[in-house]
Amino acid sequence: MKLFKPSLFIAFIMFLATSCKKSGSDIGNNYPKQVNITYRVSSTATNSLVSITYDNETGGQTTVNNPSLPFTKTITKTVNKNNIITLGYFVNPDQTVKLEILVNNEVVKSQTYSNPNSAMSYTFQ
Repeated sequence: MKLFKPSLFIAFIMFLATSCKKSGSDIGNNYPKQVNITYRVSSTATNSLVSITYDNETGGQTTVNNPSLPFTKTITKTVNKNNIITLGYFVNPDQTVKLEILVNNEVVKSQTYSNPNSAMSYTFQ
């Protein structure tokens, strides 16, 4: 009977330890990881924008002057948890502009603006 209680205690501790493991859905969130990022910019107007700025592969920003719409740029980048990427534009005169950020072909952020310049960001979770 004396051996029964300690082995029951050990079994209980082992049960707790295994039940605290991360779920299978957390496996895909391991960082750093390589992702495909697509920036899309469109407008109902036929005018081109003055500029579009986005975060590039090296961690810097790229500015495209006088881009025609719709604009699409896809990059491959290694990211860490809590890294932030941004996409912005400048136009004159005002027009309605839609910005979208896709990660691995899934829209993670989408916003429509009617300002002469705006930007949005996405944080990797």
